[in-house]
Amino acid sequence: MTCYLNDSSIERDAVRVEGFDPMQTTVVRERLSRRRQSRHALVHVTHASMGVTDAMAVRGDYLLQPIRGFTPGYDFVGVIERLPADTPPDLHVGQRVAGILPRMGAHASLISVAPSLLVPVPDFLDDAIAAAVPLDAVTALFALDALAVESGTILVQGAGGAVGAWASQLATTRGFTAYGTASPRSHDHAARFTASVFDYNDATWIDQILEATEGGVVGAIDHTGSRSVRRTIRPGGRLVRTAFGGTPGRGRSSTAAGFATSALRRYAQPHERICSVPIIVATQRSRYRRALSGLFTAVGNGTLLPPRPRITPLAAYKDALASMVGAAPGEKIILTTSEE
Repeated sequence: MTCYLNDSSIERDAVRVEGFDPMQTTVVRERLSRRRQSRHALVHVTHASMGVTDAMAVRGDYLLQPIRGFTPGYDFVGVIERLPADTPPDLHVGQRVAGILPRMGAHASLISVAPSLLVPVPDFLDDAIAAAVPLDAVTALFALDALAVESGTILVQGAGGAVGAWASQLATTRGFTAYGTASPRSHDHAARFTASVFDYNDATWIDQILEATEGGVVGAIDHTGSRSVRRTIRPGGRLVRTAFGGTPGRGRSSTAAGFATSALRRYAQPHERICSVPIIVATQRSRYRRALSGLFTAVGNGTLLPPRPRITPLAAYKDALASMVGAAPGEKIILTTSEE
């Protein structure tokens, strides 16, 4: 699709969540809003990842997307179709770029986006691989930064998961000894990136970690919101929350309560911090761009191992949502707008 500055009717295919029900989520043909387009880049999205937050949002269970009628998707890979006048010098029309949106909207064939959110994709990276990196890997990297420790042992909850696998690898590259929790199903995948993996369904898993680490870890990265994980951390350590879990239908309330509790425990023992990448992307764009660029380099040179993409056409969105339940450990669903 080629678009020009004088286009009066720019159309796209986009996912629309109209009823907080996967069966009511459809791909529609619509006109792209011209609001703020003079200051935004126009990007033809070729690949976009699908994650847990998208599934929660479609169900109406995601705190940051409480209103119907939105387009899901945080991160994407695409080609620049148009740029405004005040564009960073490293961007040009026809270039492959990736990005994370502060608000959702990436599950579409065309998006209007601030140039400050775009990061060039290196030539050595395949589109689908690049699309599997942004949100999950940046979350893992910023969560490690938030731990604010330089050495020692850390715990990664869900070390076989989308963010956990990245966090475990990044921790190792920084010289930490990473311990992880995982289900029996994802144990082997998590074991590739950690010193040892513990079954979080085992009632004694915390005692096992305390014994293995001779008293606890210096920090932990958690996506469950569990209070019990605090027991695994040594005095003076820090707990970073990337999400707050919750049973289906209670995601919003669990997240709201988790945010409030973690904020109150900022100076408690252990100290708690919240890592919200959409907020960081919105407020610290230079930092985010540097982080994503560095992650692309690390994937390209083999320092970090990305998940395996499972390619699904955007038109088969409902099928992609359904397939998340049975996705294999180490697999990432990548939507494509290509008709091939």
